[in-house]
Amino acid sequence: MVFLSALLVASVAWWVATGLVLALARAGTRYFKTVMALATGVAVIGVFGLIATEDRTTETSAYIAFFSAMALWAWHETTFLIGLVTGPRRIAYMEAPHEKSRFRAAFLTVRDHEIALFVTLLALVWFMHEADNTTGLLAFCLLWVMRVSTKLNIYLGARHAISDMLPDRLSYLKSYFRTDRTSGWFYVSLSGSAILLAWLVLSAAQADTAHGAVKWTLLASFAGLALIEHLFLVLPVRDSALWGWAMDKTKKRQSNKNRANRTALHTKPESETSRATARA
Repeated sequence: MVFLSALLVASVAWWVATGLVLALARAGTRYFKTVMALATGVAVIGVFGLIATEDRTTETSAYIAFFSAMALWAWHETTFLIGLVTGPRRIAYMEAPHEKSRFRAAFLTVRDHEIALFVTLLALVWFMHEADNTTGLLAFCLLWVMRVSTKLNIYLGARHAISDMLPDRLSYLKSYFRTDRTSGWFYVSLSGSAILLAWLVLSAAQADTAHGAVKWTLLASFAGLALIEHLFLVLPVRDSALWGWAMDKTKKRQSNKNRANRTALHTKPESETSRATARA
């Protein structure tokens, strides 16, 4: 019963939290201050939640730490999707000024966001590595690792990487996605995700306390969901269908058409010749 409860909680939390972040991002254009106040308030509660449960090893403390880590992650996602913390380059790849490499150009679009996430991760490791309850720390680490893996797949090549959930204000990011192929990294990351999932499931099965069972089941559930999200990158399915209630109505009407177009037309990275021509 403990395992089933944790699995359901993690799955519902993933679905609801993603939808709420999308809804906040959609509202950010009109209600920027309100959205940031809400997101920041939730993040502050998350910090206190992690502090309050770091030395407690009960079922409840595992859930609180897990949700607290999600609150911190949601703050970062909200600031990114509303365009507050992204990177110094906020233009499409083909637009001037041109960078020397596609990787540098792509990284500059998300640099500040990635630095903020990494600094938060380091802070959590620094303050919580000796805590009795590491559920929140491990949850944030898992989210970060899976996000980096996803972004590498999007950059290196995944045929259906362009999501309908990307706000219009960040539409320039699509020019950095490679959708003309599925790179070898996808198979490496998928295999790694499967191995990680198996290890977490085994850890949950071997847990000798209720706290451990909840902790490892929550993490295993998120690892499984992350693996599914990786599959969304290469399968012709609409990931946005799960969060239609949180998306802009115009995007919902256009998503089917966009998905069909992406199946037939794949974006290729700019060639050396075209870059040279553009610079000239």
